[in-house]
Amino acid sequence: MKSASYFLIMILLIGLGSLFVLKRPDGKPWLSFEQIEEATSRKANALSYEGKQLLQKAAQEVKSVSDSPSDNSGKIYKWQDEQGVWHYSDRPNARGESEEVILDPTKITVMSAEDTSVLGGLSAPKNEPMKSPLGLTTISPASVKQLVDDANNVQKLMDERQKKLDEALEKNN
Repeated sequence: MKSASYFLIMILLIGLGSLFVLKRPDGKPWLSFEQIEEATSRKANALSYEGKQLLQKAAQEVKSVSDSPSDNSGKIYKWQDEQGVWHYSDRPNARGESEEVILDPTKITVMSAEDTSVLGGLSAPKNEPMKSPLGLTTISPASVKQLVDDANNVQKLMDERQKKLDEALEKNN
């Protein structure tokens, strides 16, 4: 099987190499490095042009979004609570004074906050998997400990079985 695979690979390589040697009716080879270079260059230029077009389109969309009026004017408010912890928000503190800070939008990246309402019931019953917001299943630490204990018990049973099999083989030999 191994030698047949090598044989087929050699036939393919000879066939590919012959395309560089054999001539078409017009006297040119069927395949040349210049043709490969030219085709590669054409494809690279086409991809480069397409990339530039997409980049220009994206830049126009970003510009249109940044030029459109919105309620986010780059202002945030900060205040310190009784415990000395600083709070930052897009709305002023309703319970007291807050200091207005104007941000330069060209120097920051604004991201929307994640919806954390699904984390409200974070504590799950013991030995039951919890469903995360991403659809992944997580296991409580108690379940992990039980799983490790079960795995150790299975390993002990397998070791005992292997020992019995080894003893049985020794008796038969």
